[in-house]
Amino acid sequence: MVYLILSVITLPLTIFVLIYYGYLFRHTDHDVSFFLSVGLISLIMNLFTNKGGVFELGVLYLGLAVLFIGLGFAVDARASVKFYTSIGPWFKKTFTNTKLLGWQILSLVFPAGVGLYFAWYKNDNKRELALECGKCALWGLLCVAVLLWAILGLVL
Repeated sequence: MVYLILSVITLPLTIFVLIYYGYLFRHTDHDVSFFLSVGLISLIMNLFTNKGGVFELGVLYLGLAVLFIGLGFAVDARASVKFYTSIGPWFKKTFTNTKLLGWQILSLVFPAGVGLYFAWYKNDNKRELALECGKCALWGLLCVAVLLWAILGLVL
């Protein structure tokens, strides 16, 4: 049971590592493609091992994620600190913008977000809102895919 919980916890932690190295990729000149590749492979392998019922490997994925978070500081400590200090303001900006919050929540439902994106993209006044709806739709699709894979992998 402990290994099952550990395997489930490592899924969002691995996704966090991918977001972290995505930030380092965009905001530094360092080549972090190795970390992104291994993180993506780790996520997929974690999902497959959960489906296979080999939950003991969750320790390996947890160790890899913690190691990669630590190595991020070795890659670029200043950018890593900027990443962690930007999380709070990002949440505040995202969840206190009442003008967009409703559209963002609606757009997390993939078909609605894609529909809003295509409906508003050609309108110059709503192009920024259309892009935000499109980004939320892609995030919603990714979240649904990972959750569905994780749940079906644990149940089946």
